Amino acid sequence: MPAHPIQRYLFAALLFPPAANAAPANFSFDYIQATFTSSTINLSASPEKIEGNGIGFNLSLSFNPHYAITLDVLSSSFDTFQGNPVDSIKKTNLGLTAHTQITDSTEVFGNVSFLKAEFTKTDGISSTNDTDVAYELKIGLRYFLSKSFEAELGVSHFYAFDYPATSLNAEIRYYAYKQISIGFAYKTGDNQDSLSLNGRMSF
Repeated sequence: MPAHPIQRYLFAALLFPPAANAAPANFSFDYIQATFTSSTINLSASPEKIEGNGIGFNLSLSFNPHYAITLDVLSSSFDTFQGNPVDSIKKTNLGLTAHTQITDSTEVFGNVSFLKAEFTKTDGISSTNDTDVAYELKIGLRYFLSKSFEAELGVSHFYAFDYPATSLNAEIRYYAYKQISIGFAYKTGDNQDSLSLNGRMSF
């Protein structure tokens, strides 16, 4: 005998409980973060590689359930290459993030920021400095694998010193406590690969 429509509805409700009954993940866009980065630049015209390390600072502050102001600073120094001593690059971003949660465990976001890039090159006797103001665009997805682990995938594009660059980023974050987490990230694109470790405090 065919099932009554009410019986079919109750059976479906048992198999697929409403999303409102699930506990949504807590994606925080209010945090302060410190980052250590190790980068390798592969030059197409040379078999040699340029190695460098950097220290960064990141701040995100919400002013609306779907928007946050961001400030990112990264200062990197690169090792001697072909007889030249250390070069250094400092990048400062002031931007706006828009985000929305599309499932209980998934959030999508986009960021647009003004970028100030400062480049210093030293030949052992004198230094050359250059500064440019440009932009950077980012889009990405955050996904909670479990209560303690979060994955993030994203793509970024910036334009500075008349040079466009696009990169892909993947990150795994472990929440030691509800507001304290550690992230490990890999970034690749335009002949540069970076590994980074960060500590974040959300509030």
